[in-house]
Parts: sequence; C-alpha cells; structure tokens
Amino acid sequence: MRSIRQGAALAAVTVMTAVVTPVAATAAQSSCEAPPRSSPTYDDFVLTYKSECATKKNYDRTFQDVTASVLVDKRNKLSVTTSTALAGAIASVKVNNKEFISSGGHGAAFQYAFHAWQGGKAATECYNPTQAGTRMDDVGQPPPYHGPSTSALYTMARSGSSIRTAGRPAMFVTLADTKPGWGNCRSADHQDKRSPFTMGLSPYWLQTEIELAPDHDVPALENVFRATATITSDDEPYDHFSGVFVAYLQPDFTQVFAYSPATGRLSPKPVESHTSKDPMVRCTDDDRYCLGMYIKPEVLSGKAYYYTMTRPPMDYNGHFGENTIQVTSPSGAMDKGDKVNYETYVVVGDKSRVEQTMTQLHRAFK
Repeated sequence: MRSIRQGAALAAVTVMTAVVTPVAATAAQSSCEAPPRSSPTYDDFVLTYKSECATKKNYDRTFQDVTASVLVDKRNKLSVTTSTALAGAIASVKVNNKEFISSGGHGAAFQYAFHAWQGGKAATECYNPTQAGTRMDDVGQPPPYHGPSTSALYTMARSGSSIRTAGRPAMFVTLADTKPGWGNCRSADHQDKRSPFTMGLSPYWLQTEIELAPDHDVPALENVFRATATITSDDEPYDHFSGVFVAYLQPDFTQVFAYSPATGRLSPKPVESHTSKDPMVRCTDDDRYCLGMYIKPEVLSGKAYYYTMTRPPMDYNGHFGENTIQVTSPSGAMDKGDKVNYETYVVVGDKSRVEQTMTQLHRAFK
C-alpha cells in the first residue's frame, strides 16, 4: 500500500517509568493550504493528520472524526483518532503533542488490509481489500490527500473509551485504475467485472473496535490500546486468505527492536525489512517515543507473525519513505460467509516503558 501520487485481566501494577518525556506544545497548523513542496515543513504537513483538513463525507453519509483518549500516569494524554476520510482507519495516535502515525494518503495511516489468492498463485496488490481506501482516492487531490474514500463507512462511533466502526473496504487497485499495481499486476486479471468490484469496492465486510483503558482487558496498562476486527467474506472461495494490521509511522521512527519473551528485553534489529515471531517495536532515535505490537501466544503459535519494513522515498510512496510495523495473520481457506477475527495490543511509551509493558502483557496472556 501507500501509493501517494503527487500533483486475561492483569492485576493492578505500579509503573515507575514514564510513558514519554512530556514536551512543550507547539503551535497548531491553522491553514489547510500546503506549504511549497520545497519547504522544510511540507512533509510534516502531509504526513501529520489534521481533522480540520479532512473530509467528513463518505458517499451520502456524514461522520465526524472520532477520538478516544486516556490520561496515562495522571499526566500524559494518549489519544487515538479514527478518520472519516480514511473510512474508519486510525489516522492519529498521539501522546501529548507527539504524533506517531504517518497519515498522508489512503494507503498509509494505521489500518487493516487483506489478500486472497488461489493455490499455485501469490498474494497481489490487485486483490487487496484496504480499509482506508484506494490509491485512486489520492489522484487529483491536494495535499494532505484526505479527500473522500472509496471504502464505504457505515458506522463510526465512540462509547466510553472505545471506538467502533463498520464498513466495506475498497480494492486498493480498482477496476477503474488503469495503472498496474505492485509487481506489474492488473486489476482486471484478479477482479470480476461485477458489483461491488465495478464500484471500486471489495466483497468483504469489516467491523473494528479500538479500546483504550479502562475498557480493554488489561485496564492497569493505560499506555496500551486493544484493536480488534472481524472480516466477513461475500466472495467466492479462496484457498488462501491473509490479513494485515499495519501502522505507517512518522519518519523519525527509524529504530527497530524485537522483544524477547524469554529475557524480557528489547534488542535492536536491522532497519531493513524484518520478519519475527517475537513482538516488534519501532522507536525514535532518542528512545523517547516507541510503538510496539503484541498478539497473544496462542495466536502467534499459528501462522501469524510480526513484520517491519523500511523503504526509502520513491515514486511509489510519493517520495516520503516508509517506516512500518505490522501483524500479518494468514488464515488458510476463506469461503463465502466465513469470518476471521483479529486482535492486537498496541503499546506506546518510551523504550523502557514499552519493554516493561510487553513483559506485563506476556505475563497476563501466556
């Protein structure tokens, strides 16, 4: 993704390390007009989500963006925002004034995406239901590329510290998209000329929920939010189906770590693409801000795995580069009416806090 075209409850614990080092607030971006491409502030303008600069329309429906938040350690605000422009995908994760998510365009942010393919073939971007929308959704749009999404959003609402969404993901490369996808694939070779493909939509239904403390099942861990989803097929049988929950992080999240359940420690990994059965974490160079993912051991004992990717700026990603972290969950065959469930715990804080929290999560669920 990311093809931007330019013009078990846990007992209460006492946590002594900080979720982050608080920082002074900076002036808010007041204008939705992008600075010049040559400006040093251009990338930040495009990649940092601004609700006031994003559409609130989805087809004939109107939704306001939804934010849930919690006060961590009675002083650090953790907030998660889902976006109408991105059809319910997570556009922003903040601790105080620090943005974690890189949200320029419909192929980025923090979202679910899926692949289905037959035996003897391979996963392809041309059969790629994507929560936030299609790559065509960015074509002809001004930066920060948060115009309407082809993905259909039907529900997005907050209750307490939780956000629920329901919708139909679009195909990332639609039948109307004349350009080939990654690997030179063609949508017409993978999608039938029938509804919903002809509308740019996929034959799947997606329901998601985000739970911040105290709503999730580890309420003592205030620097954690739980993300769950259910995907339901309305398509023909496929031999292979795979789901991805992927976060595109801000450009300063350059460090990559793996958490070892055996030692309880984070160890550095190469920044190049990395596959792991151990939980993965990405951090800024100064270790002050980190985001990690954790899935329960019984899920990990199957085919699921963690993956991080670092890609330099190129035409495909709009010359912004990519720093990602994700959980990939292959689930075997998928038939019409079948459902697959996903559950991920997202951990934020400084490096020490994330390391400690991973240990607490593992003790809770092993």
